[in-house]
Amino acid sequence: MKVLILGATGKMGGGMAKALKDSPHQLYALSRDPTSAKAEVLKSNGVVVFKGDFDDRESLDRALSVGIDSVFFTALPDLQGGDNDLRQTKNIIAAAKAAGVKQLIYGSLSYPGTKEGFKTVHDSLEPTNWVKLYFNRKLALDQLVRDSGVQYWTIIRPPSFIQNHVLPEIVSFIYPDLPEKHQFKTTFDHNIPQWYADGSDAGKFAAAAVNNPEDLHTKEVRFGVEALTAQEVVDKLSKASGKPIALYQWPEEELKQALMTNPFHITCEIISKMGFDPEIGTAENYGVKLTSISECLENNKAGTWLAT
Repeated sequence: MKVLILGATGKMGGGMAKALKDSPHQLYALSRDPTSAKAEVLKSNGVVVFKGDFDDRESLDRALSVGIDSVFFTALPDLQGGDNDLRQTKNIIAAAKAAGVKQLIYGSLSYPGTKEGFKTVHDSLEPTNWVKLYFNRKLALDQLVRDSGVQYWTIIRPPSFIQNHVLPEIVSFIYPDLPEKHQFKTTFDHNIPQWYADGSDAGKFAAAAVNNPEDLHTKEVRFGVEALTAQEVVDKLSKASGKPIALYQWPEEELKQALMTNPFHITCEIISKMGFDPEIGTAENYGVKLTSISECLENNKAGTWLAT
């Protein structure tokens, strides 16, 4: 098969490219800059890299014109309140259908909490609530894939990536006190566990869908590696970094302010109300070997605050 991985330099797409590296499939990718260091790494591993982006229909058509059988993509949320993710998803699906692509694999997310807890909390939010709008958009994107009309489709639903606690570009935004103050400030309920995984493992499930399109057709693959409380996350980070990380205990007024002004903290607090679903950890793994959280932290240590 000829497989186009859109987002091949990301965690999911990169994990997929790695999982298919020694397979008989020919891999292709799209990059705004095919001469970038990340693109060069892909090319050194046998991936053909086209120039383009998800908004450029002509570049998508060029990449697909080589006879692509399967397309993997994920859509980053538009945090500015726009519709980039919706527009790009429609663009990708339309281009894929026009080119006769047989399979779509979409990297989505595992909705938090139990099914009942998610629905109850989601329905209770005001129509203009940012968290409700975010999940509404994700639900809409999922439906576009289901309704795409391609021969095979699969949706991969990973939980939170443990890399979000490590990678500089993410940590600086959501956990800015981790690198210097060694404080883990979270508004997740400290007593309710959350599912975590290595983001690259999502790519392994996408690779499994390429290898077994019929078996994974219409499957919405949820998985989680470890369910950790906030203190257990702190313990993992402390061990990986060799630094004494503290779980921050919010003063009442500071917490109140965070829950009024910080979108990330507002989101975590709402997600906690959705509960915990133990079933995610027993999901069918389709032959995928999952990476432990400790191993993932070790693999992502270089060049991050864990190593400094």
